[in-house]
Amino acid sequence: MSETTKTAKKTVKIQENDLVNLIDSIVTEAVAVKKQEWINEQAAKTSESATMLENRIAKLEKLLAGKK
Repeated sequence: MSETTKTAKKTVKIQENDLVNLIDSIVTEAVAVKKQEWINEQAAKTSESATMLENRIAKLEKLLAGKK
């Protein structure tokens, strides 16, 4: 015989306003997390670009200092 497990289903009654507030808070939290991830990614990209620019400036300064 095949074994099947029965899972108990629980139904909770909730008012529509409470459900809307719950969904709103979940969405707000998810958006805040994604926004922080995006901000961190942008900061990393900016930092990387700044480092490359600083390296190029340093090379140019060395070239100019050598010609004087």
